[in-house]
Amino acid sequence: MASEAQSEGSGLAFHPMDQFIVQPLFAGNEVHWYTITNVTLWMALTVVAVLAIMVFGTSHRGIIPSRSQSIGELVYGFIYKMVEDVAGKDAVGYFPYIMTLFMFIL
Repeated sequence: MASEAQSEGSGLAFHPMDQFIVQPLFAGNEVHWYTITNVTLWMALTVVAVLAIMVFGTSHRGIIPSRSQSIGELVYGFIYKMVEDVAGKDAVGYFPYIMTLFMFIL
């Protein structure tokens, strides 16, 4: 059917939902709970990127903050204040989890 659409000159060369297909990166076509897939690769890259941003943003702390330190402090302050306003002082203990989740989704 895809070849018919291409030969007629109408339609897409690829389906937009194909980017969400979970495929193993190494040997085989079966996906098990321990299989490294394209999804786990992108998740790992996201975690590394968030860690790099936070580590480099706080590595050269100063009284006059750099651009990356300012961004890190703004994000930290925004999420902390949001958790405190929405859930109260008792929920501040869950702040590290909420901050991690927010940064991962962002």
